[in-house]
Amino acid sequence: MYLTIRGMAGKKKSNPAPLPQPEDSTESLTRDREKYMTLGDHLEELRMVLIRSLLLVAVIMGISLFFGEEIHKILAQPYKNVLGPQATFYQIKLMAPFMIYLKSSFMISILLGLPFVLFFLWGFVSPALDPKLDRYGKFLILFSTLLFWFGVWLCWTEAFENLLRIFLVNFRPPDIESRLPIDEYYEIFFNIHLIFGLSFQLPIVLILLGSLGIIRASFLISKWREAIIGLAVAAAVLSPGPDLISMLFLFVPLTVLFAVSIILMKVIERE
Repeated sequence: MYLTIRGMAGKKKSNPAPLPQPEDSTESLTRDREKYMTLGDHLEELRMVLIRSLLLVAVIMGISLFFGEEIHKILAQPYKNVLGPQATFYQIKLMAPFMIYLKSSFMISILLGLPFVLFFLWGFVSPALDPKLDRYGKFLILFSTLLFWFGVWLCWTEAFENLLRIFLVNFRPPDIESRLPIDEYYEIFFNIHLIFGLSFQLPIVLILLGSLGIIRASFLISKWREAIIGLAVAAAVLSPGPDLISMLFLFVPLTVLFAVSIILMKVIERE
């Protein structure tokens, strides 16, 4: 007995193997489910994502149509600011008033609903990506949306009204009455705002090219003079008016965004 007790005492105590730490339950279940989904399951999930996206856009469009008259008053305000509160449009095509309601409600539904649609689609793709790339994707969607809205806001508050004043007041001969067809006004309105919104996607394009290794921040820094000239030419072509002020409304923000893009690319390259 003495030997038995002594032998047992001489044995080293073995530490139990550490238990695996459980992952986040929701993320773990999602990834496990993705592992065993068939092609049909993926297509069904994609179909549900598309249905939710279309329903969201349709709901926003329906609400916009319901408040179509109030929205028209808001969108026509720059026109009245330039020509006075009594300024009116005139109608050439029979379906022009209905089409402007339809077009404005569709554009508003895209403007407000597109970020949510992108998040829906990213939620469909993200289970196949690592968490770090998932976070980068969500950041880019949010950053892109904010940049687009900022470009639209800048055009609405500064550039568009300046464009109308140049062509309807400054360049108007004294014997011509300034009135625009309603459909032409809306076409100019949406085109100019879309140009500004898309122009402000410059950082997103540069960050994606940098992430793919196509362009490096050091290359953009070495070619900054050529880049500034290119931005100036682009601002002159895309600006809503022929004057210098309209060009600067687009050139200055693009130059700032170009510098911000280089900084973000340097941060990504370090990581």
